[in-house]
Amino acid sequence: MGHERFAARHAWDNTFFLAFVFINWAAVLVGFYPSVSARWAGQADYPAPLILQVHVFAFAGWLVMLVVQLVLVRLGRGGWHRKSGWLTLLLAPIMVVTAIGAEVMSQRFYTPMFPDNARFFIEPIVQMAVFSGCVAAAVLLRRNPATHKRLMLLATSAALVAAYNRWWGETIYEWWGDGFWGMIAHNYAGPDLLMAMLVGYDLIARRRIHKAYLIGVPLILASQLVASAVYHSDWWPPLSERLAGV
Repeated sequence: MGHERFAARHAWDNTFFLAFVFINWAAVLVGFYPSVSARWAGQADYPAPLILQVHVFAFAGWLVMLVVQLVLVRLGRGGWHRKSGWLTLLLAPIMVVTAIGAEVMSQRFYTPMFPDNARFFIEPIVQMAVFSGCVAAAVLLRRNPATHKRLMLLATSAALVAAYNRWWGETIYEWWGDGFWGMIAHNYAGPDLLMAMLVGYDLIARRRIHKAYLIGVPLILASQLVASAVYHSDWWPPLSERLAGV
């Protein structure tokens, strides 16, 4: 079995991958609805800067384009899929820059009142590093559809840390606290569950795990360990404040 070629397509693929993206849409809507509605009602802690507004539209655009890409594949429009794929990739650097920029604005507002907030800055840095790495690998391996697709889905999982954290992170925080493993649990439970779904689907549909997951998932999990170690270090908060200009 170990020498068998990984099947590029399976009859269930289109349905599963579309369902996967719609699950992420649900997380975004549930996770961000309270804060977005509060902003519309003028009840936010601080006015949304332009970089935060661009950030919201860029991340929403990423999910929209993922749906479009999967639908094009389902309709057999491979040429359109490849052409529109470059538009999706143009969003990636915008997502990275605006995600870090939006967190800088958040750090400047909250950290003077809550000094421990400076620790959190490591999370979006690691999150965007993982996202960027997965997208870059997906571009390099775009001629291998099975690998390309799985790397893009891993990238999407990494990009949605905040959505799941806002959805159920506070509940997990109350259960596990903010220690080494608690920080990982309340920040990364959502993306880790998504990765488990992706790996589980390969096992069910193909009886084996794609190499993109065999390499990518352990690296992502290792990045979470690094993030928590930095988060709990004594040297990180003052450096975080300098980086954010607090």
